[in-house]
Amino acid sequence: MGHSRLRAITCVFRLARLAALTITLFLSAGFRPASAGLDLFTVGGQPVTVSATLRSREEVWNFFGPGEVSNGQDDNRYNFLGGFLRMGVGYQHSGVGLFTEMMAPYLVNLPDNSIAPAPQGLLGLGANYYQPNQVSNTADAFLKQGFLVFGRDLLHGLELKGGRFEFFDGQELMPDEPQLRWLVDNRIAQRLVANFGFSDVERSFDGAEASYRSGPWQFTAMYGVPTKGVFYVQGMDEIRDMDLAYASLNVGPNPHWGNSLGRIFYIYYHDGRGLAPVDNRPTNVSNADRRGIEIHSVLADYAGVFALGPGAIDLLVWGGGQLGAWGRLKQESWAAVGEAGYRFNSAPWQPWLRAGYTVTSGDSNPNDSTHQTFFQILPTPRIYAMFPFYNMMNLNDLMGQVILAPAPGVELSPSIHGLWLSASRDLWYAGGGAFNNSLFGYTGRPADSRNNIATLLDCQLKWIVNDHLAATFYYGHAFGGGVVSANFPGGKEADFGFVEMVFSL
Repeated sequence: MGHSRLRAITCVFRLARLAALTITLFLSAGFRPASAGLDLFTVGGQPVTVSATLRSREEVWNFFGPGEVSNGQDDNRYNFLGGFLRMGVGYQHSGVGLFTEMMAPYLVNLPDNSIAPAPQGLLGLGANYYQPNQVSNTADAFLKQGFLVFGRDLLHGLELKGGRFEFFDGQELMPDEPQLRWLVDNRIAQRLVANFGFSDVERSFDGAEASYRSGPWQFTAMYGVPTKGVFYVQGMDEIRDMDLAYASLNVGPNPHWGNSLGRIFYIYYHDGRGLAPVDNRPTNVSNADRRGIEIHSVLADYAGVFALGPGAIDLLVWGGGQLGAWGRLKQESWAAVGEAGYRFNSAPWQPWLRAGYTVTSGDSNPNDSTHQTFFQILPTPRIYAMFPFYNMMNLNDLMGQVILAPAPGVELSPSIHGLWLSASRDLWYAGGGAFNNSLFGYTGRPADSRNNIATLLDCQLKWIVNDHLAATFYYGHAFGGGVVSANFPGGKEADFGFVEMVFSL
């Protein structure tokens, strides 16, 4: 049996042991369903409400093999524990709301030798956490959210929010129908701007948001400065010299559109931190370019679900372009997504068959005056890259997926992805955007004039046990292609899995 297969089996065994322990704890805990949140006392006839979320996740990594690194070790295999406690207090009276929330992330047993020399770099998310914190065990506490809301009842359809808050592009107008709502949550929202919710520290924005709703139409505008966080546990401060503006016009389900929704949106992004950008230019050229980044993104999306035969068909398109400045270069890039599915609503487990294709532009000429790599800005990348060794930049992603509902509150979703680069003279990118003032937020490895990144097979199980308890189990295996082989001579197969528990009040 090959060494890589033995490591994969070991990874699966460790995850199975964690999953068995988790299920045993669930079944023996005796939790009973109850409504979320807790009213502490009343002021002016309205309750002061407290909420809390505790998340704990054990991750197991067997990253691509870098071979012998500078310290004589090959620490691409490890596991670590991460999570957070979020506690909030809210109050609403006469159309005015106040919410404040503290967050305390923690990281345990991070690998301290999983950052290899270039081109291998960071060997999994354990290395991403270790790099900015430089310790294996760490924790912190900070203000996660604190804002005032002036509600629609007070201002006749207009809602205003100001302070520190989370923002998720694509979730401004949420449909009620479950299948369409799933598409928004899992295949539209957070592609370009979000809180990076998979990370144990996440991000917020300091700024203001306004939205106006009239019938099926909604207009939303937001300006914010992102906070530190994501992989860096000290998430209190803002990222200096960076800001973002967002505007969207949404239309929801209505008699003319049926069970569908659409959005046109614009994002302005400015990064003046003075860091060397990650791109495909020669290293000395990129390192000398500190002019900053200013990108205008104009995009649109549409999703619809329609009854057909014994089930429902769904259609989704998303895409647009980017212009602006990437340091001394012009920015000209684009992205397009098309997906379709069919769900058998009356069959056992309600099988939902889905397929999709994502393509984003890459830069085929590192020596001209134009940067053509699509830039993913500040997303939650893991939603669209479940095994996060890639993201949406310079990418082709051909996806097939089956979503099953074997029991109430349970969602099982195996999938397959064929991944290759759009431009072989560009980089293989990973990451999810800026999170402090010293690291760019994205990484890139050379493609060596190759295109094939990997074939990914994975499966995720989500289990909502009751109103207070939920669990997620994930395992993915990547069969690396030529791009991986060019960077990782020690092994081109990789495994990633986790067991996650979320307790909420």
